[in-house]
Amino acid sequence: MKRPKRLAAIFIFGIVLLSTLGILFTPKLFADLQGLTRQQIKKFMSVVQLVQIYYVEPVEWDKTIEGAISGMLEKLDPHSVYIPAEKMKEVKENFSAKFEGIGIQFDVIDGYLTVIAPIEGSPSDRLGIRSGDRIIKINGKSAIGITREEVIKKLRGPKGTTVKVTILREGLEEPLEFTIVRDVIPIRTVTTRFMVDDSTGYIKVNRFAATTSEEVEEALVELERQNMKRLILDLRNNPGGYLHEAVKLAGKFIPGHRLIVYTQGRSGKIEDEYYSDQFGRRLVRTYPLIVLIDRGSASASEIVAGAIQDYDRGLIVGTNSFGKGLVQKEFALNDGSAVRITTAKYYIPSGRCIQRDYKGKSLQEYYSELNDTTAVDTLAKEDRPLYYTKGGRPVYGGGGIHPDVVIKESYFTYRMTPSVSKLFQKRMFFVYAAEYAARHKDLGRTTLRKFQQTFQVDDALLNDFLEYCRKKDLKLKPEDLEKDREFMKVQLKAELAREFWGNDGYYYVILHWDKQFTSALKLFNRAEKLAHLNKYE
Repeated sequence: MKRPKRLAAIFIFGIVLLSTLGILFTPKLFADLQGLTRQQIKKFMSVVQLVQIYYVEPVEWDKTIEGAISGMLEKLDPHSVYIPAEKMKEVKENFSAKFEGIGIQFDVIDGYLTVIAPIEGSPSDRLGIRSGDRIIKINGKSAIGITREEVIKKLRGPKGTTVKVTILREGLEEPLEFTIVRDVIPIRTVTTRFMVDDSTGYIKVNRFAATTSEEVEEALVELERQNMKRLILDLRNNPGGYLHEAVKLAGKFIPGHRLIVYTQGRSGKIEDEYYSDQFGRRLVRTYPLIVLIDRGSASASEIVAGAIQDYDRGLIVGTNSFGKGLVQKEFALNDGSAVRITTAKYYIPSGRCIQRDYKGKSLQEYYSELNDTTAVDTLAKEDRPLYYTKGGRPVYGGGGIHPDVVIKESYFTYRMTPSVSKLFQKRMFFVYAAEYAARHKDLGRTTLRKFQQTFQVDDALLNDFLEYCRKKDLKLKPEDLEKDREFMKVQLKAELAREFWGNDGYYYVILHWDKQFTSALKLFNRAEKLAHLNKYE
C-alpha cells in the first residue's frame, strides 16, 4: 500500500521542485497543476492502488507507467510523444549516424507496425515497401501489438542477414510476403542529383539531417559545373527533420535578410524567428526553380516549399503536402528516455500555419491521410484562411502547402496489380536486371542520357523476364501483367540503369515516366515569370 503513496509524493515533489527552479511553470500554470494534483492525481493513484491490490498477476510498473505517459501525450496531439531510452538511440542514428537494418521509418499505430516511409535506397525501398504498409508478421511470428523496442531488435541486424516480413497493404486482399536482405542504411540525405538535359539540374532530398545543407551545396556546385541554368528540387516523400537545415536550404535560393519561418506558442507571442541568412551561406542562386511536393512532404520540407512559394521565388508542383506544423521540444528524463512536447506552431512568411486539423482524429486516422491527396483539396476555399504571397498571389491556410500547379499522377502513387506486387516481393526486377547486366556489359559503356534515349525494353525482353519469373514458380495473372505492361518495362529499364549508374541511373529512368516530373520540365517559363513578381530588397 505504501508504494502508490510514495509514487504520488515523488510526483508532487517533482512538480514543486520544477516550479521552484522556474522550469516551464508560470504562477497560473502552477495553480492549475495544484488543482490537477488534488483532483486527477488522486484519481490516478486510486487506480494504481486498485491495480496493486486486485490485479490477477504481478504488475510491471515500469511498462505500465510508460504506457500511461504515452497515452496522456497521445491525447494532446499526434506529435507529442514519449520516447523510451532504447528508442532514443534509433532517433539519433536516423539523423546523424550509420546503422544496419532494413531501412524503414516506422511507428506502432493501434498495435500495428506501420511503415511511415521507406528510407530511399534502402533494402525496403528497393523491394517496393510503401508508406502505409502494416507489418503483421516478422519471421513468421505475429507482429501485432509489437513494441518499438521489439521492432528494432527484430528488424535491425548485420549487413547480409535476412528477415522475412508479412505485410498488409491497402487495396490488396491477400498479405504480401517479403524476404529482406539487411544492409547499411544510407545516411546521405541527397538521394540523387544529375543533369536532366544540357541546362536542367535535378536534386532529390529525402530528409533533413545534420549534413543536408552541405550535401545540397555539393550537389549544386557539381551541377553548376555542368552548366546548370535551372533546377528541379524534389522534396516528395520527405518527412522533414532538422529545422535549421531547412532554413539553410531555403536561404540558398532566397536572397537578402528574409524571414523563412517563425514559431508562436500558447501565449500568442512570436517565440523564434529564422532568417534566410541566419546561418551564413556561400552563394544565393537566382536561376528558375521548381519544387516538387506530395502528401509525404512534411514539416521541414513544407517550410522550404512554403517560403519559396510565399516569396514567389519558385513554382511549387505536385499535390498538397502533409501539413505538419507543430513544434516539439525534447526533454530528457532521468532514465535515458525523453518526451517530445508540442510547444508552438510553425508559421511561414505569409502568416500561414502549415498544420492541418487533427482534432477528434485517432492516430490511425491522422496518418491514414498520408495516402489521401484530396484531404485538403476538397475543403472549400471560403472555409480556409486567405493569405497573400509577396507578389500578391492568394494562398490558403488550413493545412500544408497547396501547389501552384496540381499534378496528381506520379510514379510514387501508381497502384500496381497484385501479380506485379509479387514480383517486387521476390526482388525479381532486381535479380533479373543483375543477371542481364552481367551478360550485357556493353550497355554501361554509353552515357546515362544516351541509354535513356536509345535503350528500350521491348516485348521480347519483357516476355523473357516474365518467363524467368514463371520458372521461379510464381503464379501471375495474365490480366495483371497486361495492365502493368508499361510499368514493368520502365521498372526493368530502371533496374538495369541502377546496375551501371547506381541510384542516379535508377531515378533518371523512373523520373522520365513520372508525370509530376515530366510536367515540371514544361513549366520553367512560369517559374521564371513568377520570380519577377517579387522585387528583392
